[in-house]
Amino acid sequence: MDIINQSKNIYKKPDCHLTDRFMMAINELNDGDNVLEIGVGWGELARNVDRYKKISLFVIDAAESALNKISSYVKDSQLADISNEKIKFRDNQFDKVVCLEVFEHLQNPYHALTEIQRVLKPGGKLILSIPNYLGGHLMIYPGLITPKFFRIFLRQNYFKINKFYVWGPVLNTDNIGKLIEAKLKNKIISLILLRLIQVIIRAVQFITRLLFLKITSLYWCYVFVCENKKDAMDTPLWLKQLEQTSEIKGNIGWYHSYFHKKV
Repeated sequence: MDIINQSKNIYKKPDCHLTDRFMMAINELNDGDNVLEIGVGWGELARNVDRYKKISLFVIDAAESALNKISSYVKDSQLADISNEKIKFRDNQFDKVVCLEVFEHLQNPYHALTEIQRVLKPGGKLILSIPNYLGGHLMIYPGLITPKFFRIFLRQNYFKINKFYVWGPVLNTDNIGKLIEAKLKNKIISLILLRLIQVIIRAVQFITRLLFLKITSLYWCYVFVCENKKDAMDTPLWLKQLEQTSEIKGNIGWYHSYFHKKV
């Protein structure tokens, strides 16, 4: 499938507002950073980041219209499908890479992650999010796009997960809302039902927070803040890293002091 052609004219509807998940990403950036954003959407980050941080922003997207809309906000851009194309930027160029809700659309997420790792400095940050498949979002590999298995995927590819956030209600107007409307064939009733479900979910989210619980299935997306550990990939610790991938309970990162004793 020609993703570039298929995506050429999307993102032409009105701009979206800057949501909390973009603020999570912005909070991880520092003044002076070279930052690569992959999957720019409506340009929320490019249009707003300068209000918070002074960075050099580079972008990649498969939609030509998306890149055209933000050309004046960025240093350089690339029209590419990162499932199978090489990122044009040089090795170790970026301090941070931001990639929000992109991986669920990729035919070859492993290729994309290895290219991200190549252009990201050792110790650099990858700020990445994936949606909850229960929200009705389209995705190629729903079995991979879960907090549990995506965490393993990141760790197997030598990204240390330093932070993990959940964001938003699990049900939204664009996905589940349209499904409900299609079933009920009444826009007003379906919207009322969706809002009622969202209120209930938000109430449950609030209660679980008070109880210091984090039920991930109640949220729309999951945000990972990862450290690039590619500088350790050629050591015997790599084998230990692979052994750890099934030991994820209570440990969201791959690092464990036992495996980092002098070899």
